[in-house]
Amino acid sequence: MTGGITDPIRVDELHASEGEFRRQFPVLWASTLFGPMVLTLLAVGFLWLFAGGEFTRRLLISTVLSLYLLGRFVILNGSDGQLGDIDGALSSEHLFLLVMWLDVMTALVLAFHIGFLFRLPFVGSRIAALVTDGHFILDAHPWMRRATFLGLTAFVAFPLTATGAVGGSIFGRLLGMSRRATFVGILLGSIAGNGVMYVFSESMARWLDKDHPVIKYGGFILIAMLAIILEHRYRTLRRQFESK
Repeated sequence: MTGGITDPIRVDELHASEGEFRRQFPVLWASTLFGPMVLTLLAVGFLWLFAGGEFTRRLLISTVLSLYLLGRFVILNGSDGQLGDIDGALSSEHLFLLVMWLDVMTALVLAFHIGFLFRLPFVGSRIAALVTDGHFILDAHPWMRRATFLGLTAFVAFPLTATGAVGGSIFGRLLGMSRRATFVGILLGSIAGNGVMYVFSESMARWLDKDHPVIKYGGFILIAMLAIILEHRYRTLRRQFESK
C-alpha cells in the first residue's frame, strides 16, 4: 500500500483523538469498548440456558460462516421456520437478527475506537488495509463523498467483506464524520443491506421448499460461490486501483 493512500488517515492523530475521547467521555469510552464483548457473552449464555445447547451451537456456526465466508449472504440460507422455532434449522429471521447483532456490536467498537485498534498488533495492519478499499470505492463512486452520511449508509449496505461495519468505520473516518454519525450510518446501512437479504430469502420461500435437502445444501453452495465470485471480482478491481 502506498503512502499516498494512507495519508488521509494518520494513525498518530487517530490515537491522540482516542486519548482525548477517553478523557472527555470515560463512561462512553469504556462502555463502547468493553460493552459489546460483555453483552455478547451474556447473550450466548442466555441462549444456552433458555434455548438449549444445540440452538446455540447452530448460531455460533452461522456466526463463523458469516464472519469468514458468506457475510450477510448467510441470511439467504435460512429455513422456512419462524423466530420462535428453535428445534430445527435456523430461520431467515434468526440469521437476520444474528447478522444485525454482529454489525451493531462491531460498529460500537470500531466507530468509537478505530484509532486505538489501528495500533494493535496483527489486528491493526488488517484494519489499515481497509483504507485502500475506502479510497477505491470513493474513487469509483465520488458521489459518496459528496453525500457523506448517505454515502456511508450505501457503502455499508453493499454485501462485500470490505464493506459492512468494519469497512464502514474506516469509510466514516475518510468522510470526516463524527463517531456518533458513523455509528448511526453503519446501523442504517446494516438494516438496509440485511433487510434486502431477508426479504429476498422470504420471497424465495414462497416458491421453494427451503428445507428440502437439495435446496438447502445446494443453495448453500450456490450462495457461497456467489459470495466468492463477487469478492474475487472486487479484489481484482481493487488491485488494479492499487497499481495506479
